[in-house]
Amino acid sequence: MPGHPKESTSARYRRLAGECWEIAYTFPAGERRTVLLQMAQVWQRLSEEQKTAAQQQQQVQPKDDDDMG
Repeated sequence: MPGHPKESTSARYRRLAGECWEIAYTFPAGERRTVLLQMAQVWQRLSEEQKTAAQQQQQVQPKDDDDMG
């Protein structure tokens, strides 16, 4: 994303969730606000899933010096 070149995927999703929350409250109660709040929840969930996946990937790093012969 422009302006955020070193941002992790999880951080980008959190930022997008925050933007949806902010924009949602510029609308009066109704369908548009509801849709934006739902989008914010989805971005937040994706952020958490991405963070968990990244942590699991770091934990399962194979060693280069395995006994292979």
